[in-house]
Amino acid sequence: MSRTLRLLASLALVAGPAVAADPPAGRPGTVEVRLTDNSTLKLVLTDAKVEVTTPYGKLAIPVADIQRIDFATRLTDDDTKRVEEAVADLAHPQFAKREAASAALQKLKEKAYPALLEAARSKDSEIARRAEDLLDRVRADVPADLLEVRKSDVIQTADSKFSGRIGVAALNAVSAPLGPQTLKLTELRSLNTPGAAADDTAVAHAEPDPGTLTGYNNMLGQTFHFKVTGATTAVIWGSDVYTTDSQLATAAVHAGLLRPGQTGVVKVTIVATPLAFQGSTRNGVTSHPFGMYPAAYKIGK
Repeated sequence: MSRTLRLLASLALVAGPAVAADPPAGRPGTVEVRLTDNSTLKLVLTDAKVEVTTPYGKLAIPVADIQRIDFATRLTDDDTKRVEEAVADLAHPQFAKREAASAALQKLKEKAYPALLEAARSKDSEIARRAEDLLDRVRADVPADLLEVRKSDVIQTADSKFSGRIGVAALNAVSAPLGPQTLKLTELRSLNTPGAAADDTAVAHAEPDPGTLTGYNNMLGQTFHFKVTGATTAVIWGSDVYTTDSQLATAAVHAGLLRPGQTGVVKVTIVATPLAFQGSTRNGVTSHPFGMYPAAYKIGK
């Protein structure tokens, strides 16, 4: 059973597009929740406030004031244990154990991704080699936006944005036909109030699609937001990091941020160019490998 279906079952909701009757649109606490596999639910939060610990102290933010929450990347205790044990076994003296560990981590996909990023920097050459190979496999199977490692919870209200750590393991909600429900933070990616801005001011003022990013070659480290319609017709170079002459609309589909013909806002950061760009086939788009190039970019949401 898929992760979404398991969550829906635990919520006593019906799986599929018509998960439940929508809550009253004007009711305080009415939210749309995006799960970690990109499916969504509409519910009403019953908590009066959300407590978050920030670098400047603990805050209690009224649920009625919250427009959006981007949740930190979290794993269950069981998943954390499985990932840690498998990563440790990447250097096991027995070849069969190392192979089994690699298979287990590949099966865990995005859940293993943060640990694999760390393992790829290991001084143990066997761990580093296997981790790099697994990272390539996971990136080929999982859309780029689902691989974003989020270290903090970010809560946005109409006037402010707070970054920290929510102090509970779950939020309480209600579904009109089914009653009280519990939403585990390990299964949540984002939450927003219907009708509220899906992102911050920068997204609201996104620029039109520039085509390629060659005009931004000298803007290393700077981030931009562009409104793009996904396409599959252009030639692109790279995976996760693309040459700046790669067409943004096609790179967005390759990265799993947009479907062909879908319009949305993507975040582009000009980054240091790698020694070589890796080609891959993802989401129906094949990117090509390339050697050194003057500038590069990565994209997200």
